Amino acid sequence: MKLMANIASIIFHPLLMVTYGVLLALNYTYLAIYPSTMKLYLAGGSFLCTTVIPGLLILLMIKGGAASDAELTDKRERTIPYLIFIAANMTCLFYLFKMQMPFWLLSLFIGICLALFIALFINFVWKISAHAIGIGGLLGAVMGVAQIQMINPFRLFIFILLAGGLVCTSRILLKKHTPMQAYAGFGLGFICTFGASFTNFIY
Repeated sequence: MKLMANIASIIFHPLLMVTYGVLLALNYTYLAIYPSTMKLYLAGGSFLCTTVIPGLLILLMIKGGAASDAELTDKRERTIPYLIFIAANMTCLFYLFKMQMPFWLLSLFIGICLALFIALFINFVWKISAHAIGIGGLLGAVMGVAQIQMINPFRLFIFILLAGGLVCTSRILLKKHTPMQAYAGFGLGFICTFGASFTNFIY
């Protein structure tokens, strides 16, 4: 069971959620008509900004002794990684803006950054689950985009919801978080990205 929980934690790592979201947008919305080269630039740029660079910086922190492990088990070690990921998402937002991506996609990054800012401050007193924030944010983003684009990818909804349950259960099983920390993370991620999608009705 712990092996499966570790695998789920790796597959649905917070650093991968933005890339998954961009890939879904490129396949489930009208962005699917983009040529393969354009999709590669968009997905590759997002992966570089929000996965590769933050991941390398966190590894450098571990190597330098600023963090004890890749899981950042000690909440006191999470402040700088949160700031790194906020900066990474803002960089990705700027990159996608320069690539002339639609506002509905860019607005989701507002939600992501808001969730991370809130989590950063919560982290000073309580260890909220970053994994749960990530998968909850992905579900909120997908539901928000589906509402904007008037599509109903119900199989995708079910898959992400089940993945969310798997991720939260895995974090609890591995004793990385309490049930409340996992549920709160999922709720925070969902509310921030789903709520950010509503800015499209104002813009």
